[in-house]
Amino acid sequence: MNPRKKLTDIQEMFTETLPSTAQPTESPIEDDGSLTALLKQPKKKAGKIRFTLDLEKSLDDRLNKASSKLNRSKADLARIALERLLDNLEQEWK
Repeated sequence: MNPRKKLTDIQEMFTETLPSTAQPTESPIEDDGSLTALLKQPKKKAGKIRFTLDLEKSLDDRLNKASSKLNRSKADLARIALERLLDNLEQEWK
C-alpha cells in the first residue's frame, strides 16, 4: 500500500506544472474614488454594532437589485453608503 501524499506536496506538483501564463496574478485595484473601486477592496474587520433600519419597499427593491448585481450583501452596501454620507457631511461641517 502506498503512503498518502501530503496536500502541500500535491499542490506544489500542480503549481510547478502550470505554464507561466496560467499563474494567478494580482490585479491592482485602481482607487479613483469610484464606488466600484471601493466595492472591490477587501472588507475591513472591526467591532460591530447592530441596529434596525426600516426601509420603504421601493428603496428595499433598489437595494436588493444593487446587491444582486454587485454580489454583495445589502448590509455591505448600506455600510458603504453610510460611510460615504458621513464623510461628505464631515467635509461640509469643516
